[in-house]
Amino acid sequence: MPTTGNQPLREQSLDFLRSGYLFTSRVRQRAGLTADSQTPVRLRLMGRRAVLLRGVEGVRHFYDADKVKREGAMPAFVRLPLFGPGAVHGLDGRAHAVRKNALADLAYDDERVAHFASLVAVELEQMLEEWARRGSGTVYHDSTTAFGRAAFRWAGLPMRPEEANRRARQMSRLLDTFGRISGNPVAQVERLRLDRWATYLVRKVRAGEFRPDPDSVVAAMAELRDEDGQLVDARTAAVELQNLTRPTVAVARFAAFAAVALAENPGWRNRIREASAEAGRLTEIPEAVAFAQEVRRVYPFVPMLPALATTDFEVSGCPVREGQRVLLDLQGTDTDPNHWRDAGTFDPERFLGVDDAEALEAFIPHGGAGVRTGHRCPGEKIAVTALSAAVAALCRPEVRISDDPDDLTFPWTTMLTRPATGVRVRCSRP
Repeated sequence: MPTTGNQPLREQSLDFLRSGYLFTSRVRQRAGLTADSQTPVRLRLMGRRAVLLRGVEGVRHFYDADKVKREGAMPAFVRLPLFGPGAVHGLDGRAHAVRKNALADLAYDDERVAHFASLVAVELEQMLEEWARRGSGTVYHDSTTAFGRAAFRWAGLPMRPEEANRRARQMSRLLDTFGRISGNPVAQVERLRLDRWATYLVRKVRAGEFRPDPDSVVAAMAELRDEDGQLVDARTAAVELQNLTRPTVAVARFAAFAAVALAENPGWRNRIREASAEAGRLTEIPEAVAFAQEVRRVYPFVPMLPALATTDFEVSGCPVREGQRVLLDLQGTDTDPNHWRDAGTFDPERFLGVDDAEALEAFIPHGGAGVRTGHRCPGEKIAVTALSAAVAALCRPEVRISDDPDDLTFPWTTMLTRPATGVRVRCSRP
């Protein structure tokens, strides 16, 4: 049985590297579980016994701070290039709560999100103009720089467009390579470069050589304090400044997937085009938001998240021992037939009329539980804003998304995955 017994567990780290997003489903298949089973599975990963959880019950246990912690759970070769040393993602308890709320005060505030919406709309309109001028473009690469410029402007960073494009591309290269052993040195180099740049900015603010708007994100990060009220070191502040901007660049991967979904669902493309034209804007289009949410539910980004058990407990009768690694199957939960009607069908209709998608416990592309009370990403509102605006932009009548199979396919065994071409488009003058 997957939940009981003392038989030796086979090390599956190589299987994970080979299988990518298919790993969790293959683990469950080998355990003899059906597609709709939420039974936890015991395995061994990276030299440590682990339990793979799925579904709402798994989410509740995984985000219970009395049962698990994040510190030491994620391998350093993934954690350090992606999040940076000392980042909020590796904190627990009061230290995490204080840091997380400081970030949420900036990224999760509705007025600040609305300000970002106005900025990203301008950048996407500029992207469309550039596509029309050239006659073509690439969704992933061009939305990377559009999202990056919007994020840097939102943060109050003093950057010329050329530098903003360069920093966004650096963040994109980091995301393309951090989880791959063969490409990890590239991610490490980009992490060092980005850390030096952001640390320099923080030090300039602290020295009074750069005086940003006192209400800006960069000013707040320069004054970031720990749970004891002490100013954090400049590099840690710089890491968190990046953690408030780099995730927006990462949304470009979802933009590429959205282009694939629009090509495969022309009815929705027409529907969004009409709604956006009627509203006269790219943002706050309910149909585009619903489409963006369904893209986030169905298409792969992060396959699973790790934690460490801090006490003994049980999940659906499966014992979890203190010190074991606890894994949450994000992809499996987001497409779990127990929680989603026609789970394998791409259907944005399921999100129309849903005012608070974060309240859906089985919807965890940015993590689960509460933003201020748990480890859910505080940038989720900004991510949805950027993605839904990009969806509306891709539905403009002058934009034609490629139907070449190379543009519409991607490998499920590569992390982080995306269409290799970035999804090419042709664009005429409106």
